[in-house]
Amino acid sequence: MAGITEIINQLNDNAMATVDIPLKEGEDQRLNCILKKADAPSFDLVFAPHALDGTTVENAGNCRLIVKHADSSINLNIRIDTVKNERTLECTALKSISPESMREYFRVMISTPIRASYRPGPRETKSKAWEISGTTIDLSGGGVLALFPEKPANTNRIQLEIDLPGQQAPVLCMARVVRTYRLRKNRFQVAFNITEIEGKARDIIISCCLQEQRRQLRNKVRVE
Repeated sequence: MAGITEIINQLNDNAMATVDIPLKEGEDQRLNCILKKADAPSFDLVFAPHALDGTTVENAGNCRLIVKHADSSINLNIRIDTVKNERTLECTALKSISPESMREYFRVMISTPIRASYRPGPRETKSKAWEISGTTIDLSGGGVLALFPEKPANTNRIQLEIDLPGQQAPVLCMARVVRTYRLRKNRFQVAFNITEIEGKARDIIISCCLQEQRRQLRNKVRVE
């Protein structure tokens, strides 16, 4: 694999990118931006007006950056060095992340209803039961990224119910929150890692992912 400086030098100036910005309150905020090349492995990320609140950014925090390159994307682990101005972050690329090392199972983009809920144990007197409904963004046999109108109140022992296409009953599993991305208009992207699931249920998810992948490939061929 090429060195990180060489990878940054090969990227296009003004390339479109998406970054998960670590915030001081412990959440991540996912924003679209443009990569402006500098003295590699350093570079700037430039955001749309009013999209970035520099006062909430955790300086020296490491995060993930996805950069569009040709017909694919480059995944990078980066460090935010400083808030340069109200629209710009100065960053340093640390290493490239291979897709295989980022997930146990391949993911596909799929939008389907999902419900996340929490039921406190008998000794959890201070915890309250809750349930929120949302929509999946992408899915794999090992996790799911979904959009909700509010942030989950707990991060562990979350029950997920996923309504998959062609299935009469929802797929059930237990999961934990890996990351929460705060979006505009009080919406949240929540990344879950599946911690408990029956083998048959996981097979259903993987089968659904394969079918959706084939469908998307067919549609791409038709368009091209």
